[in-house]
Amino acid sequence: MSDWFPVVRAWIVQGPLGGVLDLMSSADPGRPLVPGQEFTLAMTLTPSGGAYRTYGYILDDMLGDAVVLGDLQGFRLLKNGRHAAFASGTEPFTATCTVKVKADARDGAMMLPRVVVGLMPFQGDKLIPCSGIEDRGFWVRRHSVPGRALHLHPGAQVTLPADAEQGLRRAGVGIPRRGTLHCAPDGTVTYQAPAAYHGYDFFTCTYEDQDGHSVQSEVVVHIGDLALSPGAMGALHG
Repeated sequence: MSDWFPVVRAWIVQGPLGGVLDLMSSADPGRPLVPGQEFTLAMTLTPSGGAYRTYGYILDDMLGDAVVLGDLQGFRLLKNGRHAAFASGTEPFTATCTVKVKADARDGAMMLPRVVVGLMPFQGDKLIPCSGIEDRGFWVRRHSVPGRALHLHPGAQVTLPADAEQGLRRAGVGIPRRGTLHCAPDGTVTYQAPAAYHGYDFFTCTYEDQDGHSVQSEVVVHIGDLALSPGAMGALHG
């Protein structure tokens, strides 16, 4: 499973018996999910010591309402909403399911899988579980606009187009700390660098799609000779 991304690991030890649960994802938790996206979760149980069964659970309390789990392979959906699987003896077992992000999932919605691994030493024994464990989560972002870096001479200006990729149009801009901005009726934005300043400046741009969903992107402006402002600290020069 070298092409998969780790999400969370849990383990339990009870005398000579032990068990490890690894939850992996075909989607990178470091990147946002988009509405309509589908990916796979795989839960691998690795027992040791020969317990009768090693159980693994994905809890439903932090999955959120933005996703739906389906196509259960090796999982069983319990009445309490948990997804469960087990390994027998010392044989590892992997269960998989698909995760679909709802088409109407809101921006910023979170999915944080929490898992539990437990041991049943002998048939009929009470389950010995670990505490609920979570590590890496997912979030929904309908659009993503990369940041932009500009390098200008003091007093120079640059005009940014009104549109971004993916059919997005600029809906607003933040206020820069040093320079000035002029917004034209056609949606373009012109940044004017201060004439007596060497260093960094920045401002944010907000973009919207046709349905009103918005996303922000940051513009960083390098002004003048950065050797005159070591450590990226702004400095006024008159």
